[in-house]
Amino acid sequence: MKVLVIGSTGKTGHELCMLLKEKNIPYDAPGRKELDLAYPEQIQSCLKHYKPDIVVNAASYNNPGQAEIEPAYCFRINKDAVAEIADYCNRQGCILIQVSTYRIFDGIQSEPYSEQDTPNPSNVQAISRWQAEQEIHKRCARHIILRLSWVISERRNNMLAKLLDQLSCHQEVTVTSDQLGCPTPAEDAARVIIAIIQQLDCGADVWGTYHYASTEAVSENSFAEIVTLEASHYHHLKVKKLKMNKMDNRKGVLPPANANLDCSLILNTFGIHRRPWRTALSKIIYSYFQNTPFS
Repeated sequence: MKVLVIGSTGKTGHELCMLLKEKNIPYDAPGRKELDLAYPEQIQSCLKHYKPDIVVNAASYNNPGQAEIEPAYCFRINKDAVAEIADYCNRQGCILIQVSTYRIFDGIQSEPYSEQDTPNPSNVQAISRWQAEQEIHKRCARHIILRLSWVISERRNNMLAKLLDQLSCHQEVTVTSDQLGCPTPAEDAARVIIAIIQQLDCGADVWGTYHYASTEAVSENSFAEIVTLEASHYHHLKVKKLKMNKMDNRKGVLPPANANLDCSLILNTFGIHRRPWRTALSKIIYSYFQNTPFS
């Protein structure tokens, strides 16, 4: 099967392309100049040009604060573009794998969220992601929606990279004790997508929504302590201490307090086991300091 990866410069998309290449799975990964999700005509022309068997959409508008300022653009990328992709896949008989997020839940419950729990998004960005899922359900029967917890990477715009930026440049880093999640390396998320693709290539009839997160849920402050210790092995940190705070005292758009996901369905259906995030953390942090210039 030939795979088309949308969002190949992002965290999960980049790692997915690396693994596809490693496993000799044919794929294409158009850049934003060729495929800008803000323009429906580009979506249709690009998909027609590459004629994929599987489309993996790992792209999204992923700035919750900015989404409140420009909601129309956020919905154009996260909902309308996904609807266009789903329509094309349905017409051509393609499989659509959509990367989604824990943010569609409100985070109020204490237990891990399962696929049976009802989403209750609380901000523009989260609502757009949930509505994208609904569009897929309506438009494309042969789909997999993969919701992920905290995706971590040395590449831009995720909690680990932001934390490393702060640790390297500031005297004080503020973290919360009441925000829980499962740090999930982008490489691990890509591994899961590959495993799904390989089983779909065998004709498995397993369409629907699945959750995946690495093992061991952790609070933000505990994660920050582990990262600080690991980062100190590679770089002289300017941070002097971690400042404790509560989520309610933070400004801006807040993420769900509980990002822990129940992953039993993906295990029972695909046999995909969760991996521990601590194993990959040192490698990611090392890569960050190797590739980040400091003055």
